[in-house]
Amino acid sequence: MKRFVFDRSLCVLLALSFFAVAGAAQAANGITVLHSFNYADGQYPEGRLVQGNDGAFYGTTYAGGADGLGEIYKVTADGTFTILHSFVGDDGESLNSGMLLGGDGNFYGTTPQTVYCHGSSCSGYGGTVFRMAPDGTFATLYTFTNYQIGSQPGPLADGFDGLFYGLAAQGGSADEGIAYSAAPDGTFSALNSFDGANGGLPYGALAKGSDGNFYGMTSVGGSYNKGTAFRMTPAGVITTLHSFSGGNDGGSPYGSLVQGRDGRWYGGTSGGGSGGAGTVFAMTADGNVTTLHTFNGGDGTGPVGGLVQGSDCNLYGVTSGGYQGYGTLFRLSPEGRVMTLHLFSPQDGTAPVSTPIFGSDGRLYGTTNYYGGAPGASGSVYAFDLAAPQTPELHLTKTCLNEFYICFKPFNTGVGQPVRLDWASANVSACRASGAWQGARPTGGSYTFAPAKPDAFLYRIDCTGPNGHVSAQTTLTVIL
Repeated sequence: MKRFVFDRSLCVLLALSFFAVAGAAQAANGITVLHSFNYADGQYPEGRLVQGNDGAFYGTTYAGGADGLGEIYKVTADGTFTILHSFVGDDGESLNSGMLLGGDGNFYGTTPQTVYCHGSSCSGYGGTVFRMAPDGTFATLYTFTNYQIGSQPGPLADGFDGLFYGLAAQGGSADEGIAYSAAPDGTFSALNSFDGANGGLPYGALAKGSDGNFYGMTSVGGSYNKGTAFRMTPAGVITTLHSFSGGNDGGSPYGSLVQGRDGRWYGGTSGGGSGGAGTVFAMTADGNVTTLHTFNGGDGTGPVGGLVQGSDCNLYGVTSGGYQGYGTLFRLSPEGRVMTLHLFSPQDGTAPVSTPIFGSDGRLYGTTNYYGGAPGASGSVYAFDLAAPQTPELHLTKTCLNEFYICFKPFNTGVGQPVRLDWASANVSACRASGAWQGARPTGGSYTFAPAKPDAFLYRIDCTGPNGHVSAQTTLTVIL
């Protein structure tokens, strides 16, 4: 197999210009909360943000708003927040896909559900395609009322041919989802159905490649029923490029692909890998997949949404879990080097589920599903400044894995009883253990063992990164 070699020289000039812009705005350790939701103004901002022509960021929420069914909002880089549209049911509900900016200056998106009534029978499924002007003027373009045509549409992609293209997670001839196109005037065409063999339940977006075709993923189906990566022509002809096995290549991708400047497609899987916590990978246009990183829990769990490439040619993404289940923001080089840039916390938001985007100021903008920084808050919009000084961060905890001992008692555990050490870090590139354990360690992970003798054991880990050194330690007291 021919080895892929990435030419990073293509990114040098772009990276210099990128950081010159990004350095103009800095925040404490990079993260700034622009808005925290309180249900009345929205709840669970699951959709990906999009920047409008006015420089503001536009997004959607799954719930909350005037009728509790979700809304469309905009927020500026300084945190000024405005509700533009609250959904009432027949125009859609439960938004989780975000919007795209059309060439006409309007925003286009979908809702995965709608309250559609025929006679005395009402359904909560179906979905809509809609258009919204920057001032909030709203129009429903198409309503999914026939389950055989499709149901639960996801994010739209611009075909740059006057049409938008999307995937619906359910419906179609085999109830495995469909691919479709929609025009700005609401003209709708079902292009193809997924049947399990070519994949099923596609939740992410299509992405148009440099070859004029679309690329996407399904969460199930394929040879191993762990999802597929596929290519689709504008006419709807689908070719399976890779069937995920659930092993080292990952499994169950719920996000989208992005084409890098090297021509390869990059994405993530929610499961699989050596520890079952998901992977990030690169794929050539003919379906040759290279696993770039396998998550182990300590450095994140379940990469979600997709990836975005920066001017430095690195790719950026988020995981829904990781340290204490809060989620992480990470950077991935095309060669496969991963660094956790931020460990989310209740103070800035937890459980991110959408891919961040780069704003025109060079900062990353994204959302989280939960937020503990204010009473009753239920999600946040954040900005992350890559040019701000990033302080190394490290956490080390111990867990006693038996019913007889609790790790916070004066004695922690007994001889032969299992114990797990978990650690997570941000802005470090190398770690080493000392004391009762020794040797190089990944920058996040877990270590399970059973002590063989009674004593007090010190477990220490030291990590280094671009901006310094950080250490953490814990003592384990073992009795007979």
